Amino acid sequence: MTLNNILAFCVTFIISVILTPFIGKITKEMGIIAHTNNRTVHHGIIPRTGGYAIYVAFLIGAMVFLKTDNQINSILIGGLIVFLFGLYDDIHDLPPKMKVLGQVAAALIVIFYGGISLKGFTIPYIPTILSYSIALIITLGWIVGITNAVNLIDGLDGLCGGISMIVLITTGLISIHYGRTDITSLTLLLAGSIGGFLVFNFHPAKIFMGDCGALFIGFMLSVISLLGFGFKTSTFFTLGAPIVVLAVPIMDTLIAIIRRKVHHQRFDEADKGHLHHKLMFSLELGQTKSVLILYIATALFSICSFIHIYSVTASILLFALLLLVFEIFVEYTNMISRKYKPILTILNIFLKRDDLPKIKESKTYLMIAKRHHLKYILIGFLCAVITVSGVLVYHNHNDKKPVVNTPVITYEMPNHPTSLMKSVHEDINASHTKRNTCQNVAALFAIDFFTISNKKKDEIGGAQYFYSDRLDNFEEFAKSSYYANVNDMIANKTNLDEVTTYEVNYTRASDVTLSGLEDYEYTDVGLEITFNKKNFYYNYQTINIKVTLIEKNNRFSIVSLDFNDGANE
Repeated sequence: MTLNNILAFCVTFIISVILTPFIGKITKEMGIIAHTNNRTVHHGIIPRTGGYAIYVAFLIGAMVFLKTDNQINSILIGGLIVFLFGLYDDIHDLPPKMKVLGQVAAALIVIFYGGISLKGFTIPYIPTILSYSIALIITLGWIVGITNAVNLIDGLDGLCGGISMIVLITTGLISIHYGRTDITSLTLLLAGSIGGFLVFNFHPAKIFMGDCGALFIGFMLSVISLLGFGFKTSTFFTLGAPIVVLAVPIMDTLIAIIRRKVHHQRFDEADKGHLHHKLMFSLELGQTKSVLILYIATALFSICSFIHIYSVTASILLFALLLLVFEIFVEYTNMISRKYKPILTILNIFLKRDDLPKIKESKTYLMIAKRHHLKYILIGFLCAVITVSGVLVYHNHNDKKPVVNTPVITYEMPNHPTSLMKSVHEDINASHTKRNTCQNVAALFAIDFFTISNKKKDEIGGAQYFYSDRLDNFEEFAKSSYYANVNDMIANKTNLDEVTTYEVNYTRASDVTLSGLEDYEYTDVGLEITFNKKNFYYNYQTINIKVTLIEKNNRFSIVSLDFNDGANE
């Protein structure tokens, strides 16, 4: 985490702290308040426009700390649309279908203008174009679904904001681990904005975030997760990690859908059967304890996602345990219906409690017993268990192979990345072959090195990808050639070139070797890179270069850059 990230959090936090009471006072006088009904748990006159402060604080922070490109612009535009629809709903009560329409519009902007969608999604034996279309549909559903899931948990003081902050902090930590500085910046800007609002939203709340805040936060969480969440090795990790971290709002929403289906209610019909309602009323815990319990639950699910980096088995076991506890809670508090208690029915075989259903009274048991086949079914089940166990033990004994732990190699995201850099960085982590990884590392280095538009004074692009023992030579070489006058260009804001496209011309074994490292493999990657205009150094818009890489400890590093591989007008 850089000082810039910390500063971004602090700035948005302070802005939000200043704006929240000011906006609350004005909107309270305007009559934009939370009305009481049979579902609300608050008392008194409380404004519901805290989301306005969150949005403005985030927007100011984004203008100061984010370098805009198509992705960032699409997120800001989409966020504005969702925020405005939510704000209108807070003032005039917008029909649910209209709110969804606004969310769909925002999602489409993010997908098609920003190029943000589910990556790496493929279905065997299905044409690529069809897989891509399905991925876009899933992306649209994910954005709209998470946006509304977060909105649904905004039912108690500090609940939605606190859970969102835990999710954002977890996302930021994982992103730092995987070098995704773009995600880190977004998460901390939004976390700071929410944190400042939470100062006034904890119980007893002085202001609510309203739909303008909850929908905006939900939209941002859904889009940030699609940026990769740090994982790019498979589709599972692209959405798997966010699903785990966002488990509380996701499961609450799914249970609500099932509950309303069981009771023949409309999906958009509000009720008091959500997680926070059950904690507060069924278990009589009150607002503060209910919120803290859901904070802890979110934190535990977040830990699952973080643990996965180091131990897949441990994360799966913890996740399974949390799901079991959640299922027991759902059954005990009748979140779906009074009759739905499969796990508690099984547990009551050992607990033998009168207030819990007994297995001998269940429909399944009575049906089996009525047919007098119970003993045969039990015998068959035991035989099957013994057979399967024997097969597993046999294979484990005869086919046991040593487990080789392949280290996870990560490549840092460039500072202030352009959209092309982000795309290539995603491709690196999604690469399934060494050849592709080698090509993508070479491309990312070249794009970062030759792009000046995102640089600050004395900053040399691509240095983090260069072989450490040769880094000093590389920086000296850069300052005496391509970067000789870059500081003046940055100060005067002239000739700020940017690489917009690239192509790989060739990949082949290299004749280059470093002294003392002759036994390692070296690869030459020829690249054709195109700038947004004629390059200040070459006076050509398209140039050809050669990048030489060494593979050491499963990691590719740059060892040389040849400027003189040809140039094209």
